[in-house]
Amino acid sequence: MAINRQPAAVAGMREPLIHVGLALVKGASGALLGSTAVLSDAFRSAGDACGSYLSHSETAARRPRRFKLGGGEHAPAYLFSILLMLIGLEVAMLAVQNMLSSLDEYPRWPAAFAVPICLALRLWLIRGAVPATEWLSSLIAAAGAGAAWAGGERGIEWMLYMDPLASAFIGIIIVCKGYGLIMQSGKQRSETREVDSELAGDLMELIQRVDGVVTVEAAHPSNSGGKLTADIVISVNPRISVLEGAEIARRVKLLVQKRFLQIVEVKICVEPYNPGYPYKSNHDPNQDHIPTLLQ
Repeated sequence: MAINRQPAAVAGMREPLIHVGLALVKGASGALLGSTAVLSDAFRSAGDACGSYLSHSETAARRPRRFKLGGGEHAPAYLFSILLMLIGLEVAMLAVQNMLSSLDEYPRWPAAFAVPICLALRLWLIRGAVPATEWLSSLIAAAGAGAAWAGGERGIEWMLYMDPLASAFIGIIIVCKGYGLIMQSGKQRSETREVDSELAGDLMELIQRVDGVVTVEAAHPSNSGGKLTADIVISVNPRISVLEGAEIARRVKLLVQKRFLQIVEVKICVEPYNPGYPYKSNHDPNQDHIPTLLQ
């Protein structure tokens, strides 16, 4: 089993590692070439790496398991989203401070090409559609660094502020992305999700052993709002009393909650067993032989 899972794990970690590499390249380029816009885009790429890793982790967590508690798998996503928003706010605030002060230095010309080169590498190494925020952030970073370099070379002072202005816009993009991740995680948590079929099979096998249960018509575990519940339909002997049927249902409920501790609520519906047509048996002397339209 470990041999079969290894390629999937390696493939799942490939995309986060590529984003980390691109973030390091952008960060080094922004620091060495003096571009705050490229440096801000490096923080966005680092956020993409963390988001990709969390997405891979949640996908692995949704694989079938015997014991599965809902809600806890979203905690890392919430923490990362809040951290991403704080980073975006810090980037935007630093960019505004730079815009309010006098700028004597400007980025070097390779800074304008660092982000497009990283974007081309991302398109080549990672298959799939590129998010619109990544296109927008890359375009803003490249344009801001290029405009600031051109303004510095030609002595146009107001163009020097294009680099910190682009950094401020990228900071706003990072904040919006963090907020979107928070909303997405909350929506996934509130939605009703289907629990694996292995747990349903274990439930049916366990309930079938209870004395008095003729058949298990349905056993549907579900995870709603982080709470694991089970809806069970059983059939019993139609000749027993209602009190006896309720006692069988009580035993089934206690056994399920004792065996499966993660199930916090059990709903049981008791139905009389119906063997199907013909409903009357000629070998049963206790049945009333009343003529019907079918006879």
